[in-house]
Formats: sequence, structure tokens, C-alpha cells
Amino acid sequence: MKHRLNYAEVLDLFLWTMDKLSRPTFNNLLAGYEEYEHRGESRALFHELERHQLLQRTGSGLHATYRITAEGVCRAQVDDPTASWDTPWDGAWRVVTFDLPEVRRKDRQILWRALRARKLGLLQRSVWIWPHSLEAILEEIVDAEGVPECFCGFTARELFLCTTAEVVASAWDWKRIGHRHEEYLRHPSLTGNPAAAIRELGRLAALARCERWVYQSAFSLDPLLPRSLWPKGYRGADVRQMHLRLRRLLALRFVELAGT
Repeated sequence: MKHRLNYAEVLDLFLWTMDKLSRPTFNNLLAGYEEYEHRGESRALFHELERHQLLQRTGSGLHATYRITAEGVCRAQVDDPTASWDTPWDGAWRVVTFDLPEVRRKDRQILWRALRARKLGLLQRSVWIWPHSLEAILEEIVDAEGVPECFCGFTARELFLCTTAEVVASAWDWKRIGHRHEEYLRHPSLTGNPAAAIRELGRLAALARCERWVYQSAFSLDPLLPRSLWPKGYRGADVRQMHLRLRRLLALRFVELAGT
């Protein structure tokens, strides 16, 4: 199934190749996307990216070159989990509970989805936890959703009858999270050095697009807890390492193909 090429994916081409691309080279890369291969849409795409100050153009026509702007870099980058991993944990769990009656089931579902979207841990029923400050997150949810007045939040610095490891293990679905990690690490299109056998820039761009999708999926459920809270067997760091290695290989192969 083909998907529409979006701004982030186009700008991503700059991040794994170089910060400046000529128009012919860019067109060769876009040949990896069927929606642009046989249509005259690339010119309009360049203009749109330039208009939104995501690309900066020098020259015109076939001699035009495009450089990614600082705003473009921000738009293109996928989340770097290392910042969250390296944030030290102060040893305190932030806990939030709420009590919504059955007649407010819709509000309860909205609130549950909002907390889950922010990857808080569900300890039990309506008890959610997070290892860092929660006030800003809760204010954001209330401002966006208008729910409810029945929040109760507090900080827990001491556990009894359970361990920190047991809390972590029960609050997040590590089986599903681990499955996403393994999907990336064992993806048939990404193992080894898949770029080495590619002979066309378009196919190289298609591989980069695939890698980006699978990488984003790998961390889509992961709460990115501080390293001291990682559960046994956690493979997030392996995913990150493989991602960086593949991006280096893509960049090297791009230089080889673009120079031929």
C-alpha cells in the first residue's frame, strides 16, 4: 500500500544524505516514491517547502540547489530517546488517580486515552504513574479535554509490599513494547547492510522511508523510562544503536551512488 509523501519524509532525505541537494539529485531520490515518479508534483513540493521556510533555495531551474533550514531539521527529526533515558530519576513516583462514575463513561474514556497517549503507566484501574513531574502534563490534558475536576495527584517516595521493578513491570505492557523493538531489530529489509546492494538513489530513498517508519513504530509505545528503571531484557538501546548504524550506511551509500 502506497502512502502520500509528507514534509517530514522529504526533509528526512536531507538528514541522512547531506544538508544540501541539487534538484536533479532530489528528483532521483523522489523516484523512490510512486506518487511523485510519474507526476509533475516535485516542483510544487519544493515551492511549498520553501514557502514554509523548511528549505532554502539557491539558483533556479535545473541549477537550483536546496538546503534544509533549522526549522526543517526540527520538522524532520524523529524523537531521540537518549534524552529521556539519560534524565536521572529522583526516586519518586508521581501518582494520579481519578474517579468518574459510570454515567460519565465518555469522559472516562477520553481521559484514559489522553493519559495513555502520553505513555503514563497504568498501575491499576484508575491509578496512573510517571517517574517525573506530572503537573504540566495534567494541565495540558485538562485544557485540551475539559475533563474532570476529580483528579488527585501525589508523590510516592517509599514503596512497601512491592519493589520498584515490580511497579515498572506491571504499569506498562512490556510484552507489546518488546515486540515492537524486535520488529525493528529483525525486520527483513533492515538487517545486515541492506544499502550495499542498492544501485539506484530512488530505491535507497525507499529504504530510508521504510527504516523511518519501522523506527518510529519501535518506540511508539515505549515510555522511555530513565535507565535506572529499565526492565530486564529491555532492547530500546539496541534499536537506537541499529538505527544510527543504518543511517550511517545509508549516507555512505548515497555518496557512492550520487558520485557515479
